[in-house]
Amino acid sequence: MRVSLIEDHSIVRSGLRLLLESDGHVVIAEYERAEDALSDEKTPDVYLLDLNLPGMGGLEALPELSRRARVLVLSMHEEPLYVSEAFKRGARGYLSKRAVDVALLDALAALERGERYLPPELAVGLVDYVAEPGPDELSERERAVIAGLARGLSLKEVAFELGISHKTASTYKQRALAKLGIPASEIGRWARDHGLV
Repeated sequence: MRVSLIEDHSIVRSGLRLLLESDGHVVIAEYERAEDALSDEKTPDVYLLDLNLPGMGGLEALPELSRRARVLVLSMHEEPLYVSEAFKRGARGYLSKRAVDVALLDALAALERGERYLPPELAVGLVDYVAEPGPDELSERERAVIAGLARGLSLKEVAFELGISHKTASTYKQRALAKLGIPASEIGRWARDHGLV
């Protein structure tokens, strides 16, 4: 496969190149920044993408890169939030940098077959993360309050829109957050993930 590396550490790029070329893959380009890859007309079969980059981050670049080629994320971040977000933005695979030496070639083989790749140790955490409560856990009023807040309305504006008091709207909000097990700062993300906005 023709591979482009987007990784800001030259020693990591060198190691990746050696591993790839020893298995018959061809590294057609190396970039320290996502912007450089996006401005280059060379298109590989696969981008190997780090998430922590100077300038534009890997997650930010993912949607555009994934329109051009398959993207395999190589990252130190193993938290479900990063894994989930990477797949939402178009990644075809996700691999911890700690497991690159043992799993990179398997991951590329999976992508070449048209499959997605996620190692079991990351998949376990992701299943727990994705299995958070959905809209059905909430009453109709609780859903309406959360949806209004997710649209950027203040609690006072939500109360007015629903024809209820500010205090009642606040109660619905607190009940909803308790049922969902999320902080108020996650309302927008949760509502987007579950199709309420």
